[in-house]
Amino acid sequence: MKRGTRAFLCAGVATLAISAGARAQQAPDAGSPTAAPADAADMLAEIVVTAQKRVERLIDVPQSVSAVSAEALQQAHADRLDDFFTRVPSAALVETQAGQARLILRGINTGGVGATVATYVDETPYGSATSLANGAILTPDLDPSDLERVEVLRGPQGTLYGANSLGGLVKYVTVAPSTDAVHAAAELSTEDVAHGDTGWSGRASVNVPLADTLAVRASGFYRRDPGFIDDQHEKDINDGRTYGGRVSALFKPTDALSLRASVVLQNLDSNGTNQVDVDPLTLKPVLGDYRQARVVAQPSDMQYRVYNLTGSYDFGPVQLLSSTSYSSLYQNALEDASGLYGDLLTGAFGVPLGASQVQQVQQRRLTEEVRLASTDTGWLEWTVGGFYTRERNAINQIIDGVDGASGAHIADFSGLALANLASRYEEYAGFASGTVHLNDQFDLTFGGRYSHNEQDAVQVSSGPLAGDSDYTAHSSDGVFTYSVAPSFKPNEDTTIYVRVAKGYRPGGPNVLPPGAPDAVPHQFGADTTTNYEIGVKSELLNRKLSLELTGFYIDWDNIQLFSSVDDYGVNINGGTARSQGIEASVTMQPLTGLTVSLNGAFVDATLTSDAPPLVGGLKGDRLPYTARFSSTLAVEYQRPLSETVDGIAGFSWRYTGDRLSAFDTSYGQRHLSAYSQVDAHAGVTFGAYRIDAFVRNLTDSRGILDVGAAGSALDGNVTAAIVRPRSFGATLGYRF
Repeated sequence: MKRGTRAFLCAGVATLAISAGARAQQAPDAGSPTAAPADAADMLAEIVVTAQKRVERLIDVPQSVSAVSAEALQQAHADRLDDFFTRVPSAALVETQAGQARLILRGINTGGVGATVATYVDETPYGSATSLANGAILTPDLDPSDLERVEVLRGPQGTLYGANSLGGLVKYVTVAPSTDAVHAAAELSTEDVAHGDTGWSGRASVNVPLADTLAVRASGFYRRDPGFIDDQHEKDINDGRTYGGRVSALFKPTDALSLRASVVLQNLDSNGTNQVDVDPLTLKPVLGDYRQARVVAQPSDMQYRVYNLTGSYDFGPVQLLSSTSYSSLYQNALEDASGLYGDLLTGAFGVPLGASQVQQVQQRRLTEEVRLASTDTGWLEWTVGGFYTRERNAINQIIDGVDGASGAHIADFSGLALANLASRYEEYAGFASGTVHLNDQFDLTFGGRYSHNEQDAVQVSSGPLAGDSDYTAHSSDGVFTYSVAPSFKPNEDTTIYVRVAKGYRPGGPNVLPPGAPDAVPHQFGADTTTNYEIGVKSELLNRKLSLELTGFYIDWDNIQLFSSVDDYGVNINGGTARSQGIEASVTMQPLTGLTVSLNGAFVDATLTSDAPPLVGGLKGDRLPYTARFSSTLAVEYQRPLSETVDGIAGFSWRYTGDRLSAFDTSYGQRHLSAYSQVDAHAGVTFGAYRIDAFVRNLTDSRGILDVGAAGSALDGNVTAAIVRPRSFGATLGYRF
């Protein structure tokens, strides 16, 4: 009885296309890698990343990585995850409600509940590694106000980052405290959305050196998101609020020893979904462009917590690093299940009834990673490490009967179905990676990782719709992943590489009753992706032009799918898929202060064998929610208006090609039409102040992101998640 998948304020002179070749200027910051300053104002700034868990120039990393600084995001008014992630080549995001989104890279997605894109916050893996805790649709949407940058690694990352990186990884890099000086910043924004109401946000951060060896940094934010969806009872029902903060302390008693402790807290409260009711075949709105009909309100409250202590010691030729983390995610959501159960309950009890479904998700995770790395940049750079993680997860579901007209709770029809799935996940892993500098031009980067996990699950259910049950299950799984990447540098500003890499998603137990037939699998194994990639990165014309071109081919084997075996609903390994494509990006600075960026991707992701009947996909069918063609164009211009005032203006255009919805046995895959979005902004800075105005989705595009299954809406209709309509806003900022 699975719940249906319901499933950063922000610009700069850096590129809004956020291509892999983009360069974003960053302020120097103690304790973390920073961008090197450009030699002149008319050069593209250079950025360094930690994609391979060591500090490197982005152009030297032999794989596809997109990176952008938080300053560029803030100046572009990109204050949500989709504002950033959907600008990355071959990336897609499907969001139905705040905090309930699915990330897709290079088309690796079949719509299951296990994540195919891993998420890291600094050294902390965030979210569940299992397929038993809705990890795929509970993607963290962290506010970018105190981030140094975000890195998106495309292609499998199983060697250094472990589980769930079948398609790639998103890495949030937070700003470390600095002992240099006191820094502070604050800003206020307001935003009015078409067809909806008005929202606002506030952010502030401060860095305070307490001594030459100790500094503390703190930040906080509050954002009220305006709603734009109406139902039969209320307007703008999908409004919400996001608030939280971060505190970090850096202690560096000697040049060799560094200790950094941090806490990240964030809450997302949403009062409804971003969905409208549509005809299941034509996908045309049946109640109006921004309307839905619900018997029961659908609020969702989420909490993110990340606690980390990272220590490092430089022994001279080697550096030892230890990272200890505890993270948690809590969700409490209410869903209208009347479309699924209303007719059944009305027929069974003889009174007009609807149904509500409560879902409570808890993910709690302890992680430890220890790495020993060389510090010598001679002929060999290497890293070896060990990894341990333990999860405790739980999903509680309750279905109640409610009044079919008002949605009021009826005591006599409470607890029609209750289910609890509690699970434990424990993993040990060892890994090693290295780069051999064969000569001044040829490098060979390689690595391997072995991971072993043990899982236990207990499912208890009761009530007339679910029946009484109490089942336990256990699984054990091990997998080896690797990466090999030879590269050639004809000059200092060009890298040509080939990369072969493997990623995996852990298997798990199937919770079955005693006496289940032997033919029913008691566990499902890991599925894996093998990525073959060739790419070139180059900076030309004295770093006024940056180019990147990548071609990839991915084999996806033993795909985890939900199926039926002898009338038992279980997860199985079945089916194969292939994803192939080309990613390209160009960034140029033809004039001082003017930056033009263009990126695009072609992705062909299809099943190469039939999926089980309960899934509905056949050989040759496209994988869900991935456009064959997507592109982003961005232009930014900054120039002095006087001795004390600078002006800045820019726009971006994003094109998302046609896609297909999730596999659906009732209606088949539905065609989702292509759409484009235009964003623009303009403003001035004078001294410590900044004032600007912005518009999102200037043309009021009405693209569809996701389509629900049969029963997701009333009267035979289905739900469709849509893009946010046009909005206008303004920001006042101050920093010193």
